[in-house]
Amino acid sequence: MVDALPEQRGKATLFKRRTGTSGEHASRWRWLSSPALQGLLALAVYAAVWLPTVTRPLVSHLSQAQLGLATPDPNFYVWSVGWWPYAIQHGINPLYTNLIGAPAGHSLSWVTTVPPLALLAAPITLTAGPVAAFNLLAVLALPVTGWAAFVACRRLTGRFWPALVGGAVYGFSDYEVRQFAVGHLNLCYAVLPPILVYLVVAWRDGGIRDYVLVILAGLVLAVQFYLFLETFAYLTAILVISALVGLAVAGRDGRRTVLHLAGLLGLGYALALALAEPYLAAALSSAAPIPPPANAMDLTSLWLPAPGRNLGIAWLASAATGPHKVTADCSVGIPLLAVMIALAVTSWRSRLVWFLTGMFVVIIVGALGPVVDVNGTPEFTVPWHGVFSLPFVRNAYLGRLVLFAYLILALATALLLADVTRQWHPTRRPLARYWSLAWRWSLGALVVAFGVLNASGPLPLEPQPTVPAFVTDGDYHRLLTPGEIVLVISRVPNAGMLWQAASGFGWRLTGGLLNRGFDNNSDLPPAAQRLRTPLEIEQFEAFVRADHIGAILVDARQTPAWARVFGAFGLTGHLDGGVFVYPTNDCRTCHVVTRPQIRAARFPS
Repeated sequence: MVDALPEQRGKATLFKRRTGTSGEHASRWRWLSSPALQGLLALAVYAAVWLPTVTRPLVSHLSQAQLGLATPDPNFYVWSVGWWPYAIQHGINPLYTNLIGAPAGHSLSWVTTVPPLALLAAPITLTAGPVAAFNLLAVLALPVTGWAAFVACRRLTGRFWPALVGGAVYGFSDYEVRQFAVGHLNLCYAVLPPILVYLVVAWRDGGIRDYVLVILAGLVLAVQFYLFLETFAYLTAILVISALVGLAVAGRDGRRTVLHLAGLLGLGYALALALAEPYLAAALSSAAPIPPPANAMDLTSLWLPAPGRNLGIAWLASAATGPHKVTADCSVGIPLLAVMIALAVTSWRSRLVWFLTGMFVVIIVGALGPVVDVNGTPEFTVPWHGVFSLPFVRNAYLGRLVLFAYLILALATALLLADVTRQWHPTRRPLARYWSLAWRWSLGALVVAFGVLNASGPLPLEPQPTVPAFVTDGDYHRLLTPGEIVLVISRVPNAGMLWQAASGFGWRLTGGLLNRGFDNNSDLPPAAQRLRTPLEIEQFEAFVRADHIGAILVDARQTPAWARVFGAFGLTGHLDGGVFVYPTNDCRTCHVVTRPQIRAARFPS
């Protein structure tokens, strides 16, 4: 943001002719250099590589819930994608629901229900269902995120191919691929930070005026607020730090520009907070979750690849797998580090490179946390460790800061490949330019190779459908009354929220995992998490009566062992559409059981 690299310098053209040609013939192909056309082409390239390969199983079975079902998050996001159109259609406050956590319900103001994505996919949700909408959002996340980074890199360098590689560095980074694999829509749609970079660079180049930057930046920040508040907070902190770093490296002439830009972004924040006022007011009036402590980034993640992505190099494989694996989501790798170092060395006179290098170091230092871990072992405490005890910092997932490090690496890769920051002397021999071109693109090819390896691993897919015929065939209409409170029991995490969303919210659900800070990592109410002793069964019976649980639905294919005790204490169930349905009748037929009866029910001979 502090160096002059106007887009006109080295004007971008995908098929620029290097030999002499007539002006009429050259103008015929001028439309190919259009930034809009090149952006569409970049999106098409990313989608053409991603959709038919890694995500082909999801694309082929859009109506099946099968992504990352080892965790509760994908089914929660299926529910969220369905919730917003349902709430708006029925005139319900979308920031509070009594359809989960019944009978009391639950505030959604601190829950990441991704309203921008849910509303964007609403036509698909209303026609094909929330599962198909979630799968489509998931498979498009990384190509769209890569496209956003391409747009920023293309605006910064004016070159197509360097920007294409830079966009892939960000959109298909280890961080993004892992967030996609576990179904985190709020994290794998990291579109808005590079869009904000694009706006800043366009403003610097004179492409947009001050008031346009304020309005567009305000809209971008407001959408980020609604999409994921944590990323909004990280982005805010990084913009403050970037202003300080920019003032340090801009020089006397550039500091006024940096201050002016900071003022405009401040106005953009004011607009964003005004647009986010309903969400903000609801959040401030309800209790926030207390997230569990999360590990910061391990220092070895900077250079060690993730397990299974070592190109067959034995020592890398050994280092990456034990005794302490590299931090998930944070594997940067040697090629990208080499890019950052090469750019700093070859373009050391560029203030923009100073800025990017300084921000990369600051972000990595922040991601390491108060105590630096090296290969899983705490080595030393940083002098500024007190910062990490501040109220808004101590509960942060510091490893997620690496997303912004990847954005800097994407910009650095594009700048290195475009070679627009170097000042070539007019008398420099052509051979030097060709040598520079060769080593830079050789390094770029290595970055692409590691990126392909990173994005080519198998997805953790559930091979069989996880929504039973009881839901898909509409059997629940016969056996459940509208608004009835239901308990769903399955070994599939958050199966209750998945089934409820797939049914079109045909019943109320007790339980449901919204956030680990609220639900203690279980989608079942506390009274239903264990039925292994007579006391626990007695407490469960009291829970059924007090909360008026009308029916218990047990997944026939994914039944926990303890769920076999229902018949032992007086409930009668029957199999229907892959689900054991137990009407409770307020547990009027329930009775006391003994330990031998429990053991016999759980482990029949």
